[in-house]
Amino acid sequence: MNAWRAAAGLLLTLAANAQAEMTDLFTGTLEKQKEEWVLVRCDLAKQRYLLRDADGASAGVDALLPPEAKVPGAVFTVSLAASYLALDGRHALRVLRLQGAKRGSCHLDALFE
Repeated sequence: MNAWRAAAGLLLTLAANAQAEMTDLFTGTLEKQKEEWVLVRCDLAKQRYLLRDADGASAGVDALLPPEAKVPGAVFTVSLAASYLALDGRHALRVLRLQGAKRGSCHLDALFE
């Protein structure tokens, strides 16, 4: 009976850890707001996410982004492998890696500008 409880406890712990760090692909345009990078998701709601590196800091995100995307006024669409974070009441992403980047916007309203 004790072995069964120990095994069940281990499985629950593993499942909780896997749930907490689920990785997904987030695609959107980049914006620089003061010292922080923000991803504006390519959906109708244009959900905004603060970008954080694997350690939860904003400073390390710069190293993950392509140099061309950091030029003031440049519009870039990126796809990021990331996990969701709730950070002081705001949406944030813990960025694990850059999956792709291209010049231009992915937002439909950009077609009419």
